[in-house]
Amino acid sequence: MKMKKIVFCFVLIAGIVMSLSSCLGLMSKTHKLVVDKNVSADQTVTVTFVNETMRGWFSLKQWNNKDIEDELYGSKGTSSNDKVKLTVPAGNNSFTFNAYYTFSNQYSSTTRTFKGIELRYNLEHGREYQIRGIIKSLGLFKGYELFVGIFDVTGSDKLLKEWKLGES
Repeated sequence: MKMKKIVFCFVLIAGIVMSLSSCLGLMSKTHKLVVDKNVSADQTVTVTFVNETMRGWFSLKQWNNKDIEDELYGSKGTSSNDKVKLTVPAGNNSFTFNAYYTFSNQYSSTTRTFKGIELRYNLEHGREYQIRGIIKSLGLFKGYELFVGIFDVTGSDKLLKEWKLGES
């Protein structure tokens, strides 16, 4: 009887530990970077790249032709659940990134990849922006159009511009 209790407790604790460790893999990280430390805070804006596996996710490479990948992610890289929060100078900015869109059903999963995408936009001081993937249906069994959009999220959520990347 005592042996059964010991085995039961061991199995229960092992199950809890395994459950918690698998949840840790699902937790997202926020990678933060101030791209130009010489610019005063009152002349900067925040741009957040929102990653969602089903709606598109991003791996940033460059800001204004400056390689930021290593400084931003380090050796760990990024995942489809992570966010990137950049502090950049107001004005014209360029971001180069890879975009991924994953489509899954109960039998398979496929990812559409777009490499070296460049997004340019004039960012206004005092605003906060988000870059997100956008998927639009072409109709039943016809596929999807894949976009990346920039949103002004200062006080509300307003799509400012979208760029079509392709179709799936």
